[in-house]
Amino acid sequence: MKRLIYTAAGIMLLLYAAGAEESRVTVIRGGRILTGTGDVVENGILILSDGRIAAVGRELKIPPGSRLIEAEGTVITPGLIDSHSHLGLGPSGGITEDNEMSDPVTPQLRIIDSIHPEGVPPHRDSFRDALAEGVTTIIARPGSGNVIGGQSAALKLTGGTVDDMLLKFPCDMKMAMGRKGYGAKGVMPVTKMAVAYLVRKAMLDAESYRKDWEKYEAKRSGDSDAAPPRRNLKHEAMLPVLNKELPVHIHASGVDDIMTAVRLGDEFDFEQLSIGHGDEAWKIADQLAKRKIAVVVGPQMIVYDEHNRLINLAEFLRGRGVEVSIMTDADVVQQEYLRMQAGLAVKYGMDPGEALKAITLHPARRIGMAHRIGSIEVGKDADIVIFSGDPFDIQTRVLRVLINGRCVLSAETETES
Repeated sequence: MKRLIYTAAGIMLLLYAAGAEESRVTVIRGGRILTGTGDVVENGILILSDGRIAAVGRELKIPPGSRLIEAEGTVITPGLIDSHSHLGLGPSGGITEDNEMSDPVTPQLRIIDSIHPEGVPPHRDSFRDALAEGVTTIIARPGSGNVIGGQSAALKLTGGTVDDMLLKFPCDMKMAMGRKGYGAKGVMPVTKMAVAYLVRKAMLDAESYRKDWEKYEAKRSGDSDAAPPRRNLKHEAMLPVLNKELPVHIHASGVDDIMTAVRLGDEFDFEQLSIGHGDEAWKIADQLAKRKIAVVVGPQMIVYDEHNRLINLAEFLRGRGVEVSIMTDADVVQQEYLRMQAGLAVKYGMDPGEALKAITLHPARRIGMAHRIGSIEVGKDADIVIFSGDPFDIQTRVLRVLINGRCVLSAETETES
């Protein structure tokens, strides 16, 4: 625990440096702190300043004038993160804003241009409902109707506009394996073969586009009148994938589709590959672990083998060395039920600490934001949830949610120290 605890003098110095004399300091005192890293602080104290975590430990000196939140008997966790969500994009099975079904290859599309931050009928309060159950960040993704759906984004669930909410964009490129229903339109793909082909073609087209621009830049150094290639937004969007600058997230459920995604990852040496859903990923867990391919499990959490034996998918994969995150695929499962999704994994044998990582630290790592969110550690964003008890108990209530140190949902009153 030493890395989590500051001395009283160190706290005061940090708060002074952060301008604590000008901004209020919030202290959460008395709860059981689950840091998200595996560490637990019993009867802990959290000191928040300037939107960040200033200190965490026990028996820490509380700065005078702090806003004090008494949390005795509660459980405190990092804000929950959903690795795969369509929140604010329309009802599942209805008319949605996440699938541009006029073209199977649309890497140039940006999910931030489709999200309704006030929610979409019939779920106008969906963002508020998510906060009320401790979800503070989502990774919003294009749907799976297209082979390449577009660019994902990480949003914190506070703010009046998508721009206010934006934590990171783009996070990765969303792709999807499996048959696609473009046959009626007279275009590819109809078969799984064609799906894989279209990904390969998009990568090779981007490579040709990159070479054209490289030739232009070389020619321009000696000829100021050289004409540049015509811009192509599809190819430009694929360049970060080709250049190993942007991770890839692929929707794939069956073994055949997962292995196609694996082959594509091998062929083009994707910077980082994660599989969404992965219902049959347990059959090839060793292949995924060897390649360090993560799986975002859900909405289906429990599957059965050929002998009708239950398989706890998240725990099975984790136990074989695969990094696991857990999703709702909202609103296939409503966004507010993220912790219940993880609770199913716990019910069937997953360690609660590992389940918490699957909805906090692991999603943060996958999008390169673990330095800011995903755990309760000094210097990180003060995204905090206070629960009345065990987060994975269905009877447990969310008492308070803070994002960037600001209370965005409260069922309690505050006092001054």
